Amino acid sequence: MGRGRRYYSKEFKLKAVELSNVRGNAREIAEELGIKVDLIYR
Repeated sequence: MGRGRRYYSKEFKLKAVELSNVRGNAREIAEELGIKVDLIYR
């Protein structure tokens, strides 16, 4: 079975969006944050 759903704070989400807007490389950002690339595009 999976680990279940992970929840992220509003601050974490805003930082991820800010990083993707500034740097533009979603794959790199996802690796740094320890999340899947798909989550950045949602």
